[in-house]
Amino acid sequence: MKNRNILIGCGILFFTFFLFVLLVVAVSQSFLRGVGKGVSFKSTIVKKDKVGVIYISGLIHSGGDRTGLFSESQAGSDAVVRALEKGGRDENIRVILLRINSPGGSAAASQEIYNEVLKVRQVYKKPVVISMGDVAASGAFYISAAADTIIANPATITGSIGVIMEYLNMEGLMEKVGLSPVVLKSVEHKDIGSPFRKATDTEQQILQNAINNIHQQFIRDVANGRKIPLSEIEKLADGRFYTGEQAIKLKLIDRVGGYEEALEYAARLGGIPSPPEIEYLQRAYPFFFLSTMEKLGFDFSNSKNIAHVADYLLLSPFIIQN
Repeated sequence: MKNRNILIGCGILFFTFFLFVLLVVAVSQSFLRGVGKGVSFKSTIVKKDKVGVIYISGLIHSGGDRTGLFSESQAGSDAVVRALEKGGRDENIRVILLRINSPGGSAAASQEIYNEVLKVRQVYKKPVVISMGDVAASGAFYISAAADTIIANPATITGSIGVIMEYLNMEGLMEKVGLSPVVLKSVEHKDIGSPFRKATDTEQQILQNAINNIHQQFIRDVANGRKIPLSEIEKLADGRFYTGEQAIKLKLIDRVGGYEEALEYAARLGGIPSPPEIEYLQRAYPFFFLSTMEKLGFDFSNSKNIAHVADYLLLSPFIIQN
């Protein structure tokens, strides 16, 4: 009897979760495309002369965006580059507005987005405007430097031009708990940066040289993007941050204003009547696992796909797979 009650309880819990998943999928489908009597539809009206809007929020990293109910937002370079490419190719998009609220992140990921912004401007001949939110520092400022115009609030935190690398040295802790790591390597520096031992002087120099080189790439691209002499950028590139009010005096940004001012400015730059028509160039799902499934090629507009998910969720706990 006890085992039976446990099985019944588990069944009820699983069935509730199953209904929840179906509800989330239905909401997501409606959120993306609109649903009427079970049939998805799209507007047949084609509106031209739009401002394409892209959001860069959270830490910048390589790969896809990471957003959702159970995770902190992060900006993936792959997703942002795809959105920029989409806006560049779309004949209806006259100008792109990048809304940034990020403390920075990966140097390589920031470079990829920086280069794509330049491509939109140089290849597709479309202006790009940056609207900075609370913070647009380090890698986020790196990206911003590629745009035609940077607009920030007076209290926006920006700048922080510099590169940092950190790792833990747990050698003392390992000795205290009596653990001795064993490392086998084919070449001398293969375990450089290991947390289990102190770095040698040579290794410290190798790491420092790499950091210095990336820093030079950073300030060179900022100088080129902002059209400011390299010597002037070097004076500002000591890692400190600046407020929007300070940054405009240093020519790190062009105008002071919020999102609405940036949107109006972008519309004027693109020759679009006010209020401008807006197209959001990214697709956002309200739940993390739904966005992940789309990146893997899942199409939520297809009812058969939704049925497959339902079948899998319903049957998978009782199927042994090898």
